Amino acid sequence: MKEKKASFWKRFRERLTPDPMFHETEVQANRLGGLMLLCSGIILVLILILVETGIFPLQGAFMRAAIIRALAEITILLVVCKIFKNDTWWLKPLLIVGMVIVYALLDSMLTHKAAILMVLPVVFSSRYFSRRLTIFTSLFTTVVFLFSAIWGATHGFINLNIVTMEEGTRMVATGGFLGDAIQNVLNLDKTAGDKMLIGNTLLYDYLPKWLMFSIVSVISCNIAHRGRDLVVTQHEKDVKSARIESELDLATRIQADMLPNIYPPFPDRHEFDIYATMDPAKEVGGDFYDFFLVDKDHLCMVMADVSGKGVPAALFMMASKIILANNAMMGKSPAQILADTNAAICSNNREEMFVTVWLGILEISTGKLTAANAGHEYPILKAPDGSYEIVKDKHGFVIGAMSGAKYQEYTLDLTPGSKLFLYTDGVPEATAEGDEMFGIERTLEALNQAADLAPVDTLKAIRGAVDAFVKDAEQFDDLTMLSFEYKGKE
Repeated sequence: MKEKKASFWKRFRERLTPDPMFHETEVQANRLGGLMLLCSGIILVLILILVETGIFPLQGAFMRAAIIRALAEITILLVVCKIFKNDTWWLKPLLIVGMVIVYALLDSMLTHKAAILMVLPVVFSSRYFSRRLTIFTSLFTTVVFLFSAIWGATHGFINLNIVTMEEGTRMVATGGFLGDAIQNVLNLDKTAGDKMLIGNTLLYDYLPKWLMFSIVSVISCNIAHRGRDLVVTQHEKDVKSARIESELDLATRIQADMLPNIYPPFPDRHEFDIYATMDPAKEVGGDFYDFFLVDKDHLCMVMADVSGKGVPAALFMMASKIILANNAMMGKSPAQILADTNAAICSNNREEMFVTVWLGILEISTGKLTAANAGHEYPILKAPDGSYEIVKDKHGFVIGAMSGAKYQEYTLDLTPGSKLFLYTDGVPEATAEGDEMFGIERTLEALNQAADLAPVDTLKAIRGAVDAFVKDAEQFDDLTMLSFEYKGKE
C-alpha cells in the first residue's frame, strides 16, 4: 500500500515538474499568479472597508469573517511564493487552487456583479502552457463555482434578477441573509424560498456564466497548447543556435590558428620586423594574410580578400591560402604563383567565388621585393627618409574568376628603414554613421603620423584612427592589415 502511495506521488510530481525548457516559463507564470492574488487581496480589503462603512449591504459580521479568511489565504500563498522565489514544482497547483477558492468566495458575495472572476483562474492556468492543467482548472473551477453560486443564492449580494415576484411587490432589506429577506416578502417558508432562489440562480445566473466560461476554457486550452508548441520550437531553435554559435567559435579559433599569430615570428632574424592583424566583421572572415620563409634568403608576404563574408568566405579563404603557400614553397615567381593558384581554383569553383591577392617575395639579403597584384588594393610604401606613398602597381584579374589569367611582376628596392603597409578594403571603406568612408587619404595621414613606430604600434595606431572615425557604427567588412619594416643586415 505504501509503495502504491509513494508511486502515485512520484507520478504526480513528475507530471507537475516541468521540462527544463519550461522552467523559466513556469517561474514567470508563478510570479503572475502572485501578482493576481495580490491585486485580489487589495480588492478584498476595499470590500471589507465598504462593508464596514455600510456601503455594501452585506451581512457585516459574516462577510467580515469570510473576507478575513480569504485575505489570510492570499497572505499565506504570497509568503510561500516569496520564500521559494516562485521556483518549485508544487506552487503551480497551489496557486491555481487558492485562486479558484478566493475568486469563488468573491463571486458568492457579489454574484452577478463579479461574473468575470470565474474565467480568471482558467485563463491564468493557460500561462503554464499545459493543456492538461488548463482542463483540470476548468473542471475544478466549474465545481467550486457551482457550490459558490448555490451558497451565494441565499447569502450573497441581493440580486433581484433571480427573484420571481408579483407586480407591485415591495421589498425592504432590514438585515439578515438574502434568503430570509426574500422569504419575508414573498411569504415563503425557508425550504420553498431557498429552492426558488437556488433554482433561479443556477438557471439565470450560473448557467450564462458557465456558457461564457466554457468558451473561454476552450480558447485557453488552445492557447496553452499553442504556447507549448511555441516554447518547444523556440527551445529547439535556441539549442540549434547555441550549437551553431559554439561551432562558429571553434571556426574562429581555427581560422585564427591558420594565420601567423606568434610574434616575433622569426626570433633569430633581425633583418626585418613584421606584424599583422585580422578582425573579421562576423565570427569568421574572408580576409587573410600570410608570411613565411621560402628559404633562408626569401620571405613571402601575402594579403588577400575573398568575395563575400562569413563561413563560405572563410572556407574559400583557407583553401586559397593553402594553394598559394604550396605554390610559393616550390620556388616559383610571384606571377607564376598567382597564375597557378588561379588555375587550381578555377578548375573547381562552382560557387564562382574569387579572391584578390597581393603577393610579394623579398630577397632578404638585398632588399629586392618582387611582387604581383591580382586585383587587390595598392600597397603603401615608405622610404627611409620619406613619407608613406601609394604604389600604383598594375592589377591583374582576380583569382578564381577566369581561367588562364596572366599576371605581371614588378620590383621594389627596399633599403634599411623602408616600411611597407598592406591592407584590405575594410580599412579605407570603414564607414561612419553618416555613410562617410575612412578613405585612402585618412589612411595615409594616419600612417604618416605613425611613421616612426614599429610595425605592431603602427597597426595599433591605424586601428585607433579607424575606430575614432567610425565611432559606434557597425563594422560591415573584415579589417586586415600588415606592417613590414626592412632593417637590412646588422
